[in-house]
Amino acid sequence: GHFLETAAALLPEVEVQGLVAADLRRLRLEWLGLEQAWTRLRRGLNGRGANGWGRRRDGGVPAAQLDAFERRLRAATARIEGASRAHQRGYANLRQWSGSLQEDVRRLRMLPAETQFGDLGRMVRDLARSHGKEVEVDVQGLSTEADREVLQRLKDPVIHLVRNAVSHGIEPPTARLEAGKRAAGRIIVTVAVQDGRLTVRIEDDGRGVDDGAIARRAVQRGLLSAGEAADTPRERLRQFLLEPGFSTADAITELSGRGMGMSIVREALARLQGTLTLDDRRGGGTVVTLSAPVLLSNRRLLFVAVGEHVLALSASDVVRLHHAAAGDVFTLAGRSMLRLDDADLPVTTLAAYLGVSDAPPASGRLAVAVVRREGEGPVALVVDGFLTARDGLVSSIEEVGLDPARFLGTVLLEDGAPALVVNLGGLGATLGTAPVFDAASPVAAAPPPVILVVDDSITTRTLERSILEAHGYTVELCVDGRDALDRLAGTHVDLIVSDVEMPHMDGFTLLQSVKGDPRTAGIPFILVTSRDAEEDRERGLRLGADAYIVKTRFDQGELLEGIRRLL
Repeated sequence: GHFLETAAALLPEVEVQGLVAADLRRLRLEWLGLEQAWTRLRRGLNGRGANGWGRRRDGGVPAAQLDAFERRLRAATARIEGASRAHQRGYANLRQWSGSLQEDVRRLRMLPAETQFGDLGRMVRDLARSHGKEVEVDVQGLSTEADREVLQRLKDPVIHLVRNAVSHGIEPPTARLEAGKRAAGRIIVTVAVQDGRLTVRIEDDGRGVDDGAIARRAVQRGLLSAGEAADTPRERLRQFLLEPGFSTADAITELSGRGMGMSIVREALARLQGTLTLDDRRGGGTVVTLSAPVLLSNRRLLFVAVGEHVLALSASDVVRLHHAAAGDVFTLAGRSMLRLDDADLPVTTLAAYLGVSDAPPASGRLAVAVVRREGEGPVALVVDGFLTARDGLVSSIEEVGLDPARFLGTVLLEDGAPALVVNLGGLGATLGTAPVFDAASPVAAAPPPVILVVDDSITTRTLERSILEAHGYTVELCVDGRDALDRLAGTHVDLIVSDVEMPHMDGFTLLQSVKGDPRTAGIPFILVTSRDAEEDRERGLRLGADAYIVKTRFDQGELLEGIRRLL
């Protein structure tokens, strides 16, 4: 316990150091820009007279004073570079150490399913005998490990569902024999980890779900008209079983009839960002599948922007990221849909899901996270932008008192501020029937900036392209400087990211050519190279580079920060 408390206290320090690292990167970029401006100013001053640096000109600054200023500037640059490198080394060590610590915490939290479900078989057999039924129980996967809190929170829902199988599913022996079945019913509980999530599957060979009884009870309670009940899809009918007070039992018994159990199961799963699916078993019976995260605390998170808010999504729920145009959204049967790779997905905004705002996107370009749904097709979830993806220590939502159906907890951002972690478990149920966007008159889309990536390494080109496209930029690729100059002759480019060491024409020569041509001289230019010598960096800045990034210390945050500063 003491170790876990210490780990929980120390791990946020990694976030704070991440903030310091980001500040140092920004300071370094600003300082490099200042140094570049000074280099340009010095060239201008140096070219004003034949006497050059060495003498004082009328109205000018003494050469000795300028030289002294330049020495101080270079000394400050060296100190900033040294501090940045030292912090990067310390930060890397801290991240490595914290990663090991988080793995230790993860192992300590993991327990086998047997700790919670080991006595499930005996409990069901005793329960069945007390109610005149014969049930064979097979509990599989008890060695499967998961977060102890996840297992504890799933125990009551699993027990309730197994009791439901005994009460509603398994028939008395005489009824089973009359139906041509074995006198003893069978319940199989399987615990497993699939696609990074813990699943508990409860299968019985009983009478199955009576959709007709559900429809009749919904009509009796005024939830549906008789006509609506006849046309309601099976999946929608079965959602009524999860509503408080809804039951198909004719009488209240020890096991059933109150209609509260399934709604409590749904609420417990919502707190875990879990899901429940109810299916028919082949050959008769019912299959209920529960799905929940294997580990509650540390998770891979995708950070997104919604208005002025930074929110986090569980990365395990996100199938893919995509950029689309508002014009790709259309209305089908009163619902907004998005055509994506020959598939039509229902689409909503994260703002609408959370009730933050009903405002349409500020731009015609949509950042879309395709979110998986258990037992149903995916949903296209629109946000204002993708920020980053990283592991985070998620605190419990009970600590901040927010709706667990909407939020899982909080996580610290790199600046130490908390961000809410969104619970996407209820996303499908809240998809409205009204259009989210006005597809008939989409907002005029501003074209995204075009970035030219020049590198002879296909690996580097692919990496940089994926980073930049994920952040909304249009990317053009070239294999060397000569190819880039040919492309610039006929293509509009807003910024250039180039390697230095390339065949045919290296990055320095390309930079010199770009800055020497009045038609392209104004295009911002970033060098990303393996050359980390001070003289190479000075040469690049002297030739007009707006930023100089070393590949061995490559940080996509530094590249993106530089691009945002220059565009």
